[in-house]
Amino acid sequence: MCADRMRSIIIAIFIGLAMGAAATNMKLSFIIFLVLLVALLVDGFLGFCPIRAVLKNILPKCEDR
Repeated sequence: MCADRMRSIIIAIFIGLAMGAAATNMKLSFIIFLVLLVALLVDGFLGFCPIRAVLKNILPKCEDR
């Protein structure tokens, strides 16, 4: 498993948790979606993703395989 694929899996899990929280009318879902939105915008504009930075220390890059 490489860092970029694992990052996508982690984001998908967070989206699933937020959708589950939204189904039960929890305000937590709004906060989860807001944090994900900000993280993805920072990643898109600046090219820096904290999740990717941590995972690259643990897992190999996808190009290294």
